[in-house]
Amino acid sequence: MTHALIVDDKEENLYYLAALLTGHGCEVSTARHGAEALVKARQTPPDIVISDLLMPVMDGYTLLRHWKADAQLKHIPFIVYTATYTEAEDERLALNLGADAFILKPAEPEDFIARLKEVQSHDSADSPPVPRAPADDEKALLKIYSETLIRKLEEKTLQLEEANRILQKDISNSRQMETQIRHASNLLHAMADGIPDAVFVKDLQGRYLLFNQGASQLVGRKVEEVLGQDDTSIFSPEDARAVMENDREVMISGQTQMVEEVLTAAGVTRTYLVSKAPYRDNQGNIIGLIGISRDITERKQAEIKIHEQATLLDKAQDAILVRDLAHRVLYWNRSAERLYGWTAQEAMGRSIKELLYQDPAPFMAATNETLEKGEWVGEIQQFNRDGQTLIIEGRWTLVRDDQGRPRCILAINTDITERKKLEQHFLRTQRMESIGTLAGGIAHDLNNVLAPILMSIELLRLQETDPRKLDILKTIENSARRGAGMVRQVLSFARGVEGRQVEVQIGHLLGEIEKMANETFLKTIRVRCDIPTGLWTVVGDPTQLHQVLLNLCVNARDAMPHGGCLSLSARNLHVDDQYASMNPEARPGPHVVIEVEDNGSGMPPEVIERIFEPFYTTKELGKGTGLGLSTTLAIIKGHRGFIRVQSDQGIGTKFCVFLPAQTVAGQSHAIAGHELPRGNDELVLVIDDEASVQQITRQTLEIFGYRVLIAADGAEAAGIYALRKNEIDVVLTDMMMPVMDGAAIIQVLLRINPEARIIAASGVSTEGMVSKAVSAGVKFFIPKPYTAETLLKILRQALQAPA
Repeated sequence: MTHALIVDDKEENLYYLAALLTGHGCEVSTARHGAEALVKARQTPPDIVISDLLMPVMDGYTLLRHWKADAQLKHIPFIVYTATYTEAEDERLALNLGADAFILKPAEPEDFIARLKEVQSHDSADSPPVPRAPADDEKALLKIYSETLIRKLEEKTLQLEEANRILQKDISNSRQMETQIRHASNLLHAMADGIPDAVFVKDLQGRYLLFNQGASQLVGRKVEEVLGQDDTSIFSPEDARAVMENDREVMISGQTQMVEEVLTAAGVTRTYLVSKAPYRDNQGNIIGLIGISRDITERKQAEIKIHEQATLLDKAQDAILVRDLAHRVLYWNRSAERLYGWTAQEAMGRSIKELLYQDPAPFMAATNETLEKGEWVGEIQQFNRDGQTLIIEGRWTLVRDDQGRPRCILAINTDITERKKLEQHFLRTQRMESIGTLAGGIAHDLNNVLAPILMSIELLRLQETDPRKLDILKTIENSARRGAGMVRQVLSFARGVEGRQVEVQIGHLLGEIEKMANETFLKTIRVRCDIPTGLWTVVGDPTQLHQVLLNLCVNARDAMPHGGCLSLSARNLHVDDQYASMNPEARPGPHVVIEVEDNGSGMPPEVIERIFEPFYTTKELGKGTGLGLSTTLAIIKGHRGFIRVQSDQGIGTKFCVFLPAQTVAGQSHAIAGHELPRGNDELVLVIDDEASVQQITRQTLEIFGYRVLIAADGAEAAGIYALRKNEIDVVLTDMMMPVMDGAAIIQVLLRINPEARIIAASGVSTEGMVSKAVSAGVKFFIPKPYTAETLLKILRQALQAPA
């Protein structure tokens, strides 16, 4: 059964409609004005409402606005049934305010019931509700509503004047005219008092002729206190002058105007939105002013608060944006403009999925989680206007409306691109250190394997004259030396690189590399070298730095199989504290920057991540060991420098080597060589845990005129030396052994004989082992694997040195 609510101030109208609807099976409830109707409807919502327009307390238009603004009632059909507002403008205003039908009184019962059923059928079809007008449209509707009410007021006023004229003309009908005038006056005041807004009429001198209850409540004055007075009796002199100036403009122009007025009355300051129109007589002459004023103080305060909040959001460092459920941008703060490069005006209304994402899958996954769980926190890849990749830490929250339905998504995005780069660099450094530790241990064992091979080759060569066999020995020696070189590269990567420390002119090295590249590289590769004057010098090993440049140039050549351009350059750079803080390996101070750039194939990001790992190579099998760049990195670190690489696929690669520089020239150091010596029956104690090293060392030394004693570890060597210390001329000891290592046995031997001549040997971390041996009291050190020539020379130096 349909529940209908009838709203009308006339009993006969209520009775007629109630009887009609009850006869057609409806349940009926009634109200005599809009305020009563709202109370009843909120208590027991009807299925349909039929309302008159002209009513006391609250008229039909005001009821309709409140009805459509109420979340509980706005979906219930609203039918306007009027005999007073009959013009097209009246109907248009009602429909704009959300009315579902506009019916003029009186209507035939069959036609009325048919219209009622038509409205109900449209509502059951789930037709979309009429949306509320935005602020600007609301102003326009208010203006129309004000003009409509003013027109009715003018009509009633003219009726009242006509009644007065008739009263003056025909005194015999005075009682009837008085009744009509009283009725028109009561109707006029009922209309005005039924409107919650302030309604007023003024004469040409600004005196109030009409002042409704809504106006009385706003200014805190009784109606009878205001009638006949002007604005100076209500407002301050300044406010009154402003109001009267606006009134004067309306009466002079003859046009309706909408203005905002900020006025103080009864100690309270309010903001009013006022619609003012000229009041005319029957001949069209302006005789005053009619106005409707609405208190918009709360709305203005809300607008100010929203503006303040938007200003605060614009000052935030994070990008803050709001999007609707169709991914269209609703809000875009200043930080979002800076981060993404799109202005708020450009971004508003656009799809954020198309604006910031190349692959929408992660975005949709995060959005679905936000819709399911109410929030999402995580990292996501985005792109700015220039196509640059951004790593974003997002905190997304689902915003709901008053009914709890999802409305939009608030996103707070923090740019962590630089932080992620530093984290990746740190993790890569840790991984490289771990690999280096492992490589160092492997290199020690390999050196013990290669040492006997290299020494045996020299012994075999002394006993062999057959050219074919000597060629075979040469091949074996070259292979062994190549293996030893690879081990040295691994050790360089693992523990850094030691070498000569002399003053190096980087310009000279680049010149040599340029010459070599022009002579050996394909002619399709152009080599350009830019060496400025006044380039600072660096302190280091020129051979190692030459190897760095050679490795980088060879890699550049391999990246340009069809030709290209290889650019070599250097420049001075003073690294400041800020740059050093952004690059963990950098130290403040003067540096020389060496740049090696090609326009070859370039590298993808996943390859750049691994290029400095030992044994990692992208070259074909047999064309690369994977140690070139790892050795380059170790040499640069050994020179207290660092390296950076930039690469784009299809564009090229650029390596930048940063080396600490000195601005004042130093002195170079030279290293002298020694002739190959022979022994003179001296007794040598050899301490090593590798049997192969023991055997070949004994054979080599005995062939070159030495006597040899062998010990497998430090404990055995201590016993032998204690018994024969007076016979033993020199001790050759490995630094890494079980039971008692080299450092421990050196201390024991020096305690037995402080003048003992000791040579330390090791295949791991030469610089570290030298320091360890020196601290134990040793003056001579030999790196593994060593040749017979190297061993014999160091033995002669030790024997000739003073005890």
